[in-house]
Amino acid sequence: MLQFKESSHSTGLRDQDRLDGASNFGVWKANILLLLDENGLKEYVTSVLVVPTNAAKLLAYRKEDAKARQIILDRVKDHIVPHIEDLDTTKKMWDAILNLF
Repeated sequence: MLQFKESSHSTGLRDQDRLDGASNFGVWKANILLLLDENGLKEYVTSVLVVPTNAAKLLAYRKEDAKARQIILDRVKDHIVPHIEDLDTTKKMWDAILNLF
């Protein structure tokens, strides 16, 4: 099972490190991709994944997708949350953010 790794990116998060808009999108995107990659979750934003049908694999997929969505939600400012909070996959959240900025 994949374990979430705490890193310098996820500890001591400063408000200015959260996505605020076009002005910090490039730096934010690079940091999020690195953090997702560090946690083995980058494919959740870079690929359209096939949802497993096997119960055990489906549970692992859902947990990992939820972790990736949480990483993104924790790193955007409040005014961006309404654009992504109801989306049910990390890929949909990611694409919505890319379309915003």
